[in-house]
Amino acid sequence: MKKTKQTAPDQVKVVESVNIPEGLHGLDENEVRERIEKGQVNQSEENLLKTDGQIIKENTVNVFNLLNLGLALFVLLVGSPKNTLFFGVVIINTLIGVFQELRAKHTIDKLSVLAKGQVTVLRNGKLERIDQEAVVLGDTLFLKNGDQVPVDGQILTGEGMEVDESLLTGEADRILKQPEDRLYSGSFVTAGQGFYQATAVGDDNFAQRLSSEAKSETGNSSQLTKVLSRMITVLTVIIVPVGLAMLYSQYQASSSIRQAVLGTVAALVSMIPEGLMLLTSVAFAVGAANLARKKVLVQALPSIETLARVDVICLDKTGTITDGTLRFEESLLGQVTEERFKVIMAALMKNLTDDNATAQALRRAFQAENDWQVEKLIPFSSARKWSGVTFKQEGSYVVGAPEFIFSTVPEEYQREMEPYMAQGHRVLVLASYPDVLEETFAREPQWLATLIISDNLRENAQATFGYFEKQDVQLKVISGDHPLTVSKIAQKAGIQHAEHYVDMSEIDDWTNYRVLVKSNTVFGRVSPYQKQRLIQALQDEEHTVCMTGDGVNDVLALRQADIGVAMANGSSAARAAADVILLESDFKRMQDVLNEGRRVINNIERVASMYLVKTIYSLILAIIFMFLASPYPFAPIQLTPINALTVGIPSFFLALKPSYERIKGDFLNNILRVSVPGAVTVVSAVMLIQLAGYLFQLPFSATSTMSVFLTGCVGLLVLYLVSFPLDKKKIALIVVLAAAYFSCFIVFRPFFDFDVLYNRNLFFVLPLTFGIYWLFRGLAAAMNKLVELRIRWQAYRRKKKRSRVI
Repeated sequence: MKKTKQTAPDQVKVVESVNIPEGLHGLDENEVRERIEKGQVNQSEENLLKTDGQIIKENTVNVFNLLNLGLALFVLLVGSPKNTLFFGVVIINTLIGVFQELRAKHTIDKLSVLAKGQVTVLRNGKLERIDQEAVVLGDTLFLKNGDQVPVDGQILTGEGMEVDESLLTGEADRILKQPEDRLYSGSFVTAGQGFYQATAVGDDNFAQRLSSEAKSETGNSSQLTKVLSRMITVLTVIIVPVGLAMLYSQYQASSSIRQAVLGTVAALVSMIPEGLMLLTSVAFAVGAANLARKKVLVQALPSIETLARVDVICLDKTGTITDGTLRFEESLLGQVTEERFKVIMAALMKNLTDDNATAQALRRAFQAENDWQVEKLIPFSSARKWSGVTFKQEGSYVVGAPEFIFSTVPEEYQREMEPYMAQGHRVLVLASYPDVLEETFAREPQWLATLIISDNLRENAQATFGYFEKQDVQLKVISGDHPLTVSKIAQKAGIQHAEHYVDMSEIDDWTNYRVLVKSNTVFGRVSPYQKQRLIQALQDEEHTVCMTGDGVNDVLALRQADIGVAMANGSSAARAAADVILLESDFKRMQDVLNEGRRVINNIERVASMYLVKTIYSLILAIIFMFLASPYPFAPIQLTPINALTVGIPSFFLALKPSYERIKGDFLNNILRVSVPGAVTVVSAVMLIQLAGYLFQLPFSATSTMSVFLTGCVGLLVLYLVSFPLDKKKIALIVVLAAAYFSCFIVFRPFFDFDVLYNRNLFFVLPLTFGIYWLFRGLAAAMNKLVELRIRWQAYRRKKKRSRVI
C-alpha cells in the first residue's frame, strides 16, 4: 500500500491522502487523450437553465407574438398603420424581457460552477479531482461514503462498500458490493470506499437512459405553471374561431372591411396575455439570479414557486443548528484502562475509512501510531450507526451509538450519559466484541468506555430560527443523533416546542406518522427511510415541506420533499437530489430562499391579475358584440394607452419589486379575486355606455372614447389594489401612470382618435367613473365570498379523501 498526495495545476485539485492498492495505476495522459479524440468522454449533464438561443427564441418566436404580428399585418393591409402601435409595445416588452432573462442567466452561469460535480480519478498513479464531464471510458475512479456514482463501472477493489440504488430501482435496500460487481450511475455509496473502472460514459450510462427524476426539470407540482398552461391552451383553441366570428359580425354591423378588421384586432389584442408569459419567465430567472448572487443555486427554476409556499422546514442538527464542527471532550472509562483505551481508539481511527464529522473529531483526538493488523473492517453507515474493526490477535472493537450497539443500554451507563445529553453533547460508546465482526451482533458486546463529543452552535442560529417563527414557518428537527441531545441543542437555538421529541429507533413500521409529526418537533435516531416517511406524513397533512440536508442519509427525504435544499460541502448524492444548493453551506441563507420565492410568486400573482382582467373582459365583449348590430367600441390604437399604462409598464415594475408577504391560498383563487370583478366592471361600464349611446343618439366616436376612458380607470383601480402594501415608489408609479393616461385624452387626443370628453360627455363619464369604483368594490367583496366557499369546498373534499385513505 502507498499514499500519494500531488501538487496539481490549476484545473486539478489536490486530493487528501488515500491508500492506493498495489497494481492500480489508472490511465496515463496518452490514453486519456486517445479516448477524448474518439469521443469517449462523459457528456455534460443537460443544463436545467435555457441557453441564450433558447431564451431569445422562446421570447420572440412564440404563438402570441406571431399572432400579434399577423394582426398587425392585417391592420396594415386595410391602410391604418398607426393602429399597429400595439405591436411596437410588444416588441419593446419582448426586448426588455429578453435582456432581463439573459442577464439573470449569465449571473447564474458564473456562480453555478461552484456547485459543479467533481469526481476523484486515478491517473498516472496519482489521485486527481476533475469535473464529472471530463471522465473518459476506462478511467479508474475512487468512491467513498456519500459519493454518488458518476458513471457505470465495475468494482476493482473496495472496503465494505455498500450502495443504495433506490434512485434507479425504487428499492431502498443497501447492497454490499464486492470486486467485479457492477456499479450504476445515479446510485450512491452509503458505507465504505473503493476503486472502480468506468465501463460506460455519456449516453451509454444507465442513469442517463432512465433520466432520474431527481435531476429532471418537471415542474409538475407548480400551480402557476398549470394555470398558465391551461390559459394558453384555452386561448389558443378559442381565439381563431372567436376572431373569425368577430370579423363577420363586425362587417355585418359596419359594412366596412376596415372597421371590421380594426374592431376584431382590438378585441383579440386585448385578449392575448403575451406579457404575462414573458414576465413569468423573467421573474423566475431574475429570482434565481438574485439567489445566485447570495450564493444560493436554484437547479430548477419552477422550484422558486414552491419555495414561496413552504410552511414547514425539516432540518438536521449538524450543519444547520450547529456549524458541523465537533470536538472530543472526554471519556468515561468502564472496563478498560486509560492507556488501553487510547491504543484501541488510535487503531480504530487509523484503519476506519469513515470521513464524517464525528470520525474527523475522533481522528484528531487519537493519533498514536500502532501496527495492529486488520482482519475485517465494517465501515460506518447511517442505517447501522456504528463502525468497527476486527484486528488479528487484538480482538474486535466497535464505536457508535449505544442504542444501536446494545440491545438494551445498561441502566448504570444510561444514568451516566444523561447529564451530558441534557447539555446537548453527543454520546458514543466504545465496545469490544468476542467474535469476528459482522453487520449484526450475534452476542452482546462489552461496554468499554463512553465518549463525550460537543457540537458548536451556529452563531446566527437563534436569529435565523426566530425569523422563521415570525413568518409562520414550522421547524422540524430530524437527526440521527440521540433525541435528548438534539432536543437540548434545538432549545438552545430557540426552536419553538423543541422539548417535544421522540426516539424513532423505538417506532415500528405500523405507527401513524401523521400523529407523530403533529405532536413532536424533534425526531432523533432517525433512519433514512423514516426521514422519508416523516416528510410524506407532513405532506399528507397539507403542508408544503422543505427538507435541508447534506448527507447521503438525507437523499430519500430530499427527493420526497416538495423542495430539497443541500449544503455545498455535503455529499455529492445530496447535492444531486436537491432542488437548491446553499453554496456557502450556511442555513441563514434559507431566509433569502424563502423571501425570494415569496417575492416572485406575490409579484406574478399581481401581474397575472392585471393581465387576466383585460383577457376576460375582451373575451366577454367579443362574444357580446358578435350578436350586437354595433361596431366594437375600441380601435387598436385606442387600446394602446390601456395596455401600456395600466398593464404593460407597471407589470414590469411590480414583477421585480420586493414583496415578502406570506403566500395565502392557491394561485388561481388569488388572481380570480381581482381579475373577475375588474373584468365584470369593465363589461358593465361599456354596456352602460352603449345603452346611453342608443338612448341619447351619441356618435360612435363619443361612446368609443368614453368606453376606453372607463376601461382605463378600472385598470388603474386594479393597479392600485394589486400594489398593496403601498410604498412611496409604488404611489409615485401609480400617480405618474395615471397622469400619463389622462394626458392621452387631453394632449394626445387626436393621435389616439379620442373624442372630446369635456363637453356633454362629462354628464355620462363623471357619474360612471364614481359608479365603477363602488361596483368594483361590491363585486370584489362578492367574489371574495365565492372564493372562500370554493376553498372550503376544496378543503372538505381533501379531508374526505384523506379520511377514506386512513
